[in-house]
Amino acid sequence: MRVPLAFLTCAAFAAAQSHPSWWTYSSPAATALVGIEWQSVRASPFADAVEGELWGDLGFPDLPCLYNARQIVISSPELLALVSGNFSGNAIRDQAAKQDFKAMTYRGIDMWFAAGKGVLSLARWNDQLVMIGDPATLQEALDHAMDDARNYCPLLARAAQFNHKDLWVVASRLPDDLANRFVPLDAEARGFEGSVSLRNGLELDAVLSAGSEQEAGASAEKLRQAIPGFPAIARGLQVTVEQDSVVLALEATREEVMAALRPPEPAAPVAPPVERIKVETPSHAEYVEVDKPEPPIHAEKVVENPVQKPVEKVPEKPQMIRITGLDEGPREIVLPPVKPEKQNP
Repeated sequence: MRVPLAFLTCAAFAAAQSHPSWWTYSSPAATALVGIEWQSVRASPFADAVEGELWGDLGFPDLPCLYNARQIVISSPELLALVSGNFSGNAIRDQAAKQDFKAMTYRGIDMWFAAGKGVLSLARWNDQLVMIGDPATLQEALDHAMDDARNYCPLLARAAQFNHKDLWVVASRLPDDLANRFVPLDAEARGFEGSVSLRNGLELDAVLSAGSEQEAGASAEKLRQAIPGFPAIARGLQVTVEQDSVVLALEATREEVMAALRPPEPAAPVAPPVERIKVETPSHAEYVEVDKPEPPIHAEKVVENPVQKPVEKVPEKPQMIRITGLDEGPREIVLPPVKPEKQNP
């Protein structure tokens, strides 16, 4: 069985790397790990997008101490986030109280359960580490952290190589609900590992492990065909095949990143149309530009439905007979109205 060159390189490099000890509190059954150097990411052009995932869809508590964190490691499918920073007991207690979190204690560890739906709870392991998840996941994580003979997540060995990267993802397969939030690729893989550095623009390196050379070639071709539909910043993605793996690489300067993320400028106003007319004087003639009037807008004539007005019946004048030649003078006799003839049935 041939082993991909990219995998050998990553494995050899990972063997020489180490990760912070608090990473071992990740769920031992995790199928995906995501690491975020939040101090670097929040100062980058991608801060809003990453923040929208963490405090939006994933449901991180809206606490100021979390926004000031240093590093975040998230494991799934049972979502558990480990957050390193400065978490003094009084500060986090006051902030949680303002958000109506319910304070509890489990095995001597302070915990705060969220009251609203869609918001995760948290447990303060010590002044430097906070765990975020639903209550059941947090209790399981605390039991795991206190177990001297605990098992470790197998993905940690592969994640160690990315200790100093700004954002990294390791997954045992794709698609994966957590991994695809940060790796928006329409691809299937038996393994994925990749990282992004944002300090000097954008540098992306990733490897998708396929089941065979044929599958790797098919996945690579599918990705190449999808590149024209990517955002402008990602259209320079390089896709190559190394045995049964697909290798991805992308580089962009900070100026290119800023230009890609800059909103489009509003369209310039359209100048009114002009017309040149000839003006003649006794001494010379010249053409002068004048504003061309806009063509009149003819409103469609609304044709009203003709309404037949009731015909008013003019009252008939009474018939009259005038007799002249009488001694007492002319005399007028008004005749009675003519009755309509009855029609035979």
